[in-house]
Amino acid sequence: MVEKVELYAAVDLGSNSFHMIVAEMIDNQLHVIDRHKDMVRLANGLDKKGNLTEEKMDAAIASLEKIGQRIAHIRKSNFRVVGTNTLRKAKNADEFRARATVALGVPIDIISGREEARILYLGVSHSLPSDQGQRLVIDIGGGSTELIIGEEFKPLLRESLHMGCVSYTKRFFSDGKISPENWNKAVLNAKRQLLPLVLKYKKKGWDVVVGASGTIKATTQVILESEFSDYGIDINGMHRLIEYCMLLGDIDNLKQLQGLSSRREPVFIGGLAIIQALFESLGISKIEHCTGALREGIVYDLSGRLSHNDIRKRTIDKLSSQFEIDKTQSLRVKMSIDDLVNVSNLELTPSQVDLLTWAAQLHELGLTISHSHFEKHAGYILSHADMPGFSIQEQLKLAVLVALQRRKYKKEWLRKLSDQQYTKLLPLIIILRLAVIVNRSRITCLNEIVAVQISGKVVELKFKEGWLQDHPLTQADLQSEALYSKNLGLDYLF
Repeated sequence: MVEKVELYAAVDLGSNSFHMIVAEMIDNQLHVIDRHKDMVRLANGLDKKGNLTEEKMDAAIASLEKIGQRIAHIRKSNFRVVGTNTLRKAKNADEFRARATVALGVPIDIISGREEARILYLGVSHSLPSDQGQRLVIDIGGGSTELIIGEEFKPLLRESLHMGCVSYTKRFFSDGKISPENWNKAVLNAKRQLLPLVLKYKKKGWDVVVGASGTIKATTQVILESEFSDYGIDINGMHRLIEYCMLLGDIDNLKQLQGLSSRREPVFIGGLAIIQALFESLGISKIEHCTGALREGIVYDLSGRLSHNDIRKRTIDKLSSQFEIDKTQSLRVKMSIDDLVNVSNLELTPSQVDLLTWAAQLHELGLTISHSHFEKHAGYILSHADMPGFSIQEQLKLAVLVALQRRKYKKEWLRKLSDQQYTKLLPLIIILRLAVIVNRSRITCLNEIVAVQISGKVVELKFKEGWLQDHPLTQADLQSEALYSKNLGLDYLF
């Protein structure tokens, strides 16, 4: 009998390229069985208003439709699609996400720069020996550059800077000329980006510098095939390559470089300028190329979630301890949420259940700051905190859910949501608010709500006979809740 193999898929929607891998996990090691890459150059598709152009969006969706066909056989819980710098910047990213979800069959997670750095390090660290000591990992993408210092599988410092091979080529070499003037402007700007973190990174230190991504790979290949260095990217090899590019004088002439693919030629020079800035700002002498990258990290992260090693749980636990949240009260609210969902007509997805669980654990996050408006402070903290494991969308929904746990519905929070997000989050807001109300006394009690029906704009609650009359304060809170909910067009019946 042939043993069934569990397959995973990851799609990285980078600013330069879209990457897909299909892999299997054996003994916690990833074995890639299929790859696909499209040089979409999403970063070149941003117009002056910060929107992705229709033409670029169509090209991106066409790429995703091909990828969707390749991964259609994989269980949806086993693949994840991640968007990075350009989708973080694009003002019409929600429109793209909606179209991309149709093409791929799963929603797109747009992640923060620091989260991108964390996942990248996960992919890189699994492709390297564990005895290297502290390593500085560099990934120069199309629109951002990630810098991580880590040891074994643990990142110690991680940052993401707004500079990449596509954006820098477009910005500083728009005339196609590789002139000393254009070059110096690009390198100087990259150094200015690096300046705030130089001292912190040098103080932490590293034993080896490792480069991931197409920019590092392409530069290594050109230096080796041109025999500028036997190592790859070292100081001498880099300077010889820069001098040769200056002699070529034009981006169109980069086709004369040995080992440079035609697809990489249009964005190569911007990435090389960033490499020089990194060498000079951080005192780097050489960069070792590795095969691990963001897409591999996505698979490791995803397999961890599915095997009950979800970093998001550790993130929530850390925030709970950091802000000294009353865990007993959190548990009461969580138990009430479970009871309410069980007697409701709701059919929640696993991601919606996760949101409610996290909200219960963190709903009193702001109490150490203010007792009168703690929900507002909690929402603000969750909006801006560094939350490893969370996509930007997950973090936003959790922040809104916690910020709207009581009192009046603040429209400024609701306006942060897309229409689709609002529709999916509203039932969760209702359930959380009810759980908070019934636990206001901070005394563990049995759930006396026997039915919750949420149908359209009507919320109907049924209690055990006589219970509401015996709990007049809770009854008053529910009457206030009914008034607050009128602002959203909701009608409460109980």
